[in-house]
Amino acid sequence: MPTCKILISAQLDNVTNLQTPGDDYQYSIKTKCNGCHEVSEKWQVVSGDEETDLPGSRGKANFVTKCKMCKKVNNLDVCLSTKKMYTADDTPGFSEIITFECRGLSVVDFRFGDGWKCIGVDSGVEFANLDLSQEWYEYDEEANCPVSISDLKYKIV
Repeated sequence: MPTCKILISAQLDNVTNLQTPGDDYQYSIKTKCNGCHEVSEKWQVVSGDEETDLPGSRGKANFVTKCKMCKKVNNLDVCLSTKKMYTADDTPGFSEIITFECRGLSVVDFRFGDGWKCIGVDSGVEFANLDLSQEWYEYDEEANCPVSISDLKYKIV
C-alpha cells in the first residue's frame, strides 16, 4: 500500500519528545487525487480514531473523499503504529512523526496546529496543548530556564 510520511524538523531549546498527544489528534492536510491530479482547495482534517464507511464496501477508513474533478472515491488511514516523536537528538535534522496509508490520493501539504506536547529536558515537566502554527516560547519553572520550539519545517516523502 502506498504511504505518505510526514517528517518534521525544528529547533528545540531545553525541550524534547515533541509529538502529537494521542490517537485522536486531528492532522490538517491537503491531498491530491492520483487519478486526475486535482489538489484539494481546503484543508482537510484526519484523525486516527475516526472511521468512515467506504462506499460499496464493508471496509472503513480514517478519511474518505470524492474527487471533485474525476468523481473517484479515495481514502487514507492514519498509521498509528508508526507514530513517533521528535527528540532533541534529532535537531536540526528531519525525523518521521506519522505515516498515512493512501489509496488513490497523496498528501501534498501539512499544517502545524495546536494540540502538540513536549517535555522539559532537565525537569521532565510536560508542556501540553502547544499551538505550533507559530513559534512557541515558554519558561520552565522547575528547571529555571526558557524553553522554545522554533524554525518548524516539514517535508512529505
